[in-house]
Amino acid sequence: RTFFQWAQRTTALASTAKDDLAHQRLPWVSVKTPPWAEMAAGAHDAEIDEMLDALASLSGPVWLTVHHEPEGGGGSNVPDDPAGPSGHLAMNARVRQRMAQKGLTSVALAPILMSWTWDPKSGRDPDEWWQPGVYDFLGVDHYRDAEESLLTATFASVRTWAAGKGVDVAVGEWGVRGADAAAGARVVEWYEHAAGSNLDGKGARVVGLSAFDSGLNSPTGSWELKGEQLTAFWQLLADPRTADVVP
Repeated sequence: RTFFQWAQRTTALASTAKDDLAHQRLPWVSVKTPPWAEMAAGAHDAEIDEMLDALASLSGPVWLTVHHEPEGGGGSNVPDDPAGPSGHLAMNARVRQRMAQKGLTSVALAPILMSWTWDPKSGRDPDEWWQPGVYDFLGVDHYRDAEESLLTATFASVRTWAAGKGVDVAVGEWGVRGADAAAGARVVEWYEHAAGSNLDGKGARVVGLSAFDSGLNSPTGSWELKGEQLTAFWQLLADPRTADVVP
C-alpha cells in the first residue's frame, strides 16, 4: 500500500503500481483529493478518468482507495472534509460511476476506515460510511498501541459487520508494538487468523494485510517492523498461502 496526493495520480501513483506488479506485488494505492463535494458533483471527472486510464493501462490488478481514514484523525469525530460521510460516499460513488462507464474491471475500489469506528467508545456509526454497490470490499486500519494481540473484539466486530454487507475485509495498515519473540508470535497469530478466515465462521474473509512498516506520521512512536516481528514477516512472505500477483 502506498500513499499519494491528487497531483501524483497519473505519475508516482501509476508508476509505483507498475513497479509493484513487476515484482509480483498487489498494488493498493491511496490518494487524497480535491474537496469531496467538487469530486461528487463531477468537477474533476476528467482528472478521475486520467487516473483510471493510467491504472487500466497496467499489466495487472490494482486496489484503489480514495481518501483513506476520512472519519477524522487524532481521535476526532470531525470528518476530514466538511461534506462528511455522505460527501465521502458521493465522491466514491462518482469514481465507481466513472469505472463502470469505462467497463474497468482490473481496479477494485475500497474505502479504508479506522477499526476504531467499530468500537462503541468512538461514538461513530460505520453504516454512515457505506453504501451498497459502491465498493468491492471493506478496508480498515487496525493498530494496537501496546504489546498485545491484534485479534481484538473490535476487529471481530469489523469482520461481522462486513459479512453482513456481503464483502471481504482487507487491512490497509496494521501495527503492534514489540520486537521480541512474543511480538513475532503476535505477527504469526495475526497472519494465521487471516489465512484461516474463510473457514472459521467468524465473519467476513480477510484477504489482505498491509503492515505500516514506517515511522512517518507516528507521534506515539515508529511502527517499523523490527526484531522478531520483522523475522516473522519475512518468513510469512514465503508462506505458500501468501499470494503473488502474476501479470
